[in-house]
Amino acid sequence: MMTEVETRTASEQTRARLLDAAREVFSQHNFQGATVREICRRAEANVAAVNYHFGSKEGLLAEALNFSQLAALLTANVKADACPKIRLRLFLRDFMLMLLDEKNASSQCRIMARELADPTPALDKIVLEAIAPLHEFLGKLVREIVGDQIGETELRRCVYSIFGQCQFYRHSHPVLQRLHPKLRYDRKEIEAIAEHIAEFSLAGIEHLDKTQ
Repeated sequence: MMTEVETRTASEQTRARLLDAAREVFSQHNFQGATVREICRRAEANVAAVNYHFGSKEGLLAEALNFSQLAALLTANVKADACPKIRLRLFLRDFMLMLLDEKNASSQCRIMARELADPTPALDKIVLEAIAPLHEFLGKLVREIVGDQIGETELRRCVYSIFGQCQFYRHSHPVLQRLHPKLRYDRKEIEAIAEHIAEFSLAGIEHLDKTQ
């Protein structure tokens, strides 16, 4: 017979497995397409375990969408002892690694990317906890680079353009692989993509600065 400590430990392990499996399934199928049965199968847990630990599939998603890793990335960038242009390069490198690196990619970022491509009710939480802070952070960073002469509308479009480039490489990966069969998102390629986005974006920002 299991002791109380052993029972609690087993329960915590089941909960952790459910979260890991949920992040994987949500990132592959989005909220609507993900099933509790498939999540529990991957977690090697009883189908009743989701309700027991999280109350519902919605509760499981809320727990799975923990963007602490993304928040830590933004905080570290703000505290970095570097000029704004370097910080933009650092942010894009770290963000694209989270988004694209299949070995170390953030499952939350993959869920976010899938929700952007095929929105479900989960998008409200993602916008509030991840996308809005990302846009605010990048807007401030672009403002540091270009100065106060740029208007809010143009600033917002700069943010959209930068994130649009990032999302393209995620959403268009199946197409890009067919166009270029040897393409692989290894660390070297991802860092090269991030550097290209940084160079392209900085050139555009500098052009805006000259036309103001």
